[in-house]
This record gives sequence, C-alpha cells and structure tokens, in this order.
Amino acid sequence: MAKSISKARWDKLRQRMIVYGIQDVPITAIPENISEIIKGPEEAAGRLLMLLSVAFSASNSGEADKIADWLKREEVWQVASENEKFFFREHSAGDEEKAKLSFRFEGAYMLAWVLGLVEISPDPSSECDAEMVGDFFANVPPLLSSTDSLVEDAQYRRLANIHDEYLFYKMTRAYFRHIKQADKENTSNVHEAAAHQRFLVLEWLINQEDPEWDALITLLEEGEEE
Repeated sequence: MAKSISKARWDKLRQRMIVYGIQDVPITAIPENISEIIKGPEEAAGRLLMLLSVAFSASNSGEADKIADWLKREEVWQVASENEKFFFREHSAGDEEKAKLSFRFEGAYMLAWVLGLVEISPDPSSECDAEMVGDFFANVPPLLSSTDSLVEDAQYRRLANIHDEYLFYKMTRAYFRHIKQADKENTSNVHEAAAHQRFLVLEWLINQEDPEWDALITLLEEGEEE
C-alpha cells in the first residue's frame, strides 16, 4: 500500500540531492508516494549471495564451476536468472563484461545493508571502500560455506530507511538519464556505475510489477521507461 512521504523526509531527500549535485532533475520527478517492499527477506538474501557469486567469479573464472556447485548445494541456484546460469555454464564473458559484472558487489553490499547485516550505507560518490568490504565479509557467510543462517534469519531494517535510499537512487537514475538525453556533462559527484547497481537491487525489491532479474536489467540498461 502506498504511503505519503512526510515533509521532513521530503526535505532530507532534496537536501541530499543537492549535496551530491543531483540538481538537474525536475522536482516533480520525485515520487510523492512510496510502496511496500514486495520481495521477502529470504529472497533478498538469496539475491545477495547470487550477486556476490557473480562478482567473485567474474574476477576468478577458474572458480566459477566450484561456486556454481556450491550455489546448487545451498539451494541458492533457484534464484539465479537465465543469464546468470549461462554465465556460470559458459564462462564466455569478455574482459569488458567481466569488469562490469564485478560491479555486482555494489548491489550485494546494498542488499546487506537493507538486511541489516552492515550498518554503513554506501557513499553515493564512490565504490565500497576497504573498511566496508571488510565489514561485509565479517557479516556475510563466506563463499562455499553454509548459508542457512543468512537465509533463515534474514530480516529487513526499518522500511522507511530503505524507501528513502531507493528514492535517492531513483533520482540519481533520473539525473543520469536526463543529462544523457540532453547531451550534458555530468556535474554531480555520484559514482554512476556503483549507483546503477544499487538502484538495480532497490528497484528489484520495490517494483510493484515484480519483474524478473534479467528483464529488469534489460529495462534499465536500455533506458526504457520503468
């Protein structure tokens, strides 16, 4: 059920946009209502593990078969998209694609924050730093280990905080689309690639049409309307 954003939260969102240079987006683009999360926390935990596995395997292709076998044993494979299954099966991604896939860690970290596994939300201006990466791996089961505790104990943090993060990254997406269409330079200090991965998982959590993972990526990366 949609809920109106309070004035205090609205003002905080607009101030955050100013701080990060997201000022070339019409204020009417900010949604006046927010929706509940439609994905369950167990499903979010599974997607976290899948994104982590893809990011790791993109940089360590020799481990991809072992990671795929582990995902199947842990029953995480069931959340894998068709493109992810193809990636693990064929190992055919080129260097550019592997570099792009390695950024999936940013989405995994965002989901760890959403699930309350890490306390620090990612800085929009940069990739996750060494401290954040260390905190992530201190609270997420290592690859090839049991995932039971993560999936079974998964819980969302306060929903208003998740929604506020979603709205901010939705505005960054609107900003980057706007400057691209207007052929303008990026004057923000937002890390576009990291922001895209974070928005992707937040949109996946909240989008009321419940799109499949591959379909959502295609929709967003081709620049179509959500």
